[in-house]
Amino acid sequence: MNELIIENKNEYYNLAIEYLKRIDIKEYEQGEFNTIVPESISVLIDHDFIPTPCIKIRLNLLLDEKEAGKYFLYINQEKEFIDEFLMFD
Repeated sequence: MNELIIENKNEYYNLAIEYLKRIDIKEYEQGEFNTIVPESISVLIDHDFIPTPCIKIRLNLLLDEKEAGKYFLYINQEKEFIDEFLMFD
């Protein structure tokens, strides 16, 4: 699983960006950003409420080069959606 992620990391980041773009950001107070920065991809092996094992993809959201929020996408090994979280500072 790790080798597959390493070989295809850009594909995983692009998938997370696609999911992020589907969210209506207007629903979030002060939910503004102008840059998306791929931050990390990890394998989650234990979690209280998210089915594991799964892949966690993190994007940092910047507004004028300062961190404005974070987006987390959780997918299974087949790249199927499990959950997502969007947080603004």
